[in-house]
Amino acid sequence: MCIHIKNCSICNEPIEDINKALLRKIRKDAMKFPGSKKEEMKKIHALAFKFSNEKICEYCYLQEMARLATIMRIKAMESNKP
Repeated sequence: MCIHIKNCSICNEPIEDINKALLRKIRKDAMKFPGSKKEEMKKIHALAFKFSNEKICEYCYLQEMARLATIMRIKAMESNKP
């Protein structure tokens, strides 16, 4: 019996086993994302699908989510400046 280990498409490290129920919930919630014209929201949506389909590892997922959230916060602060 051969066990196939999946590697992250970002860091190329092996992807650890993740609770399948959690992955299904992430995928289900990602499908409910409202349509947004913001580029960052589209990237977050795609990122959630990549993670739920075990294409990227949890570390890269969380790191990229934090980066995109920071970008969105900075843009929101810049748009609220008088």
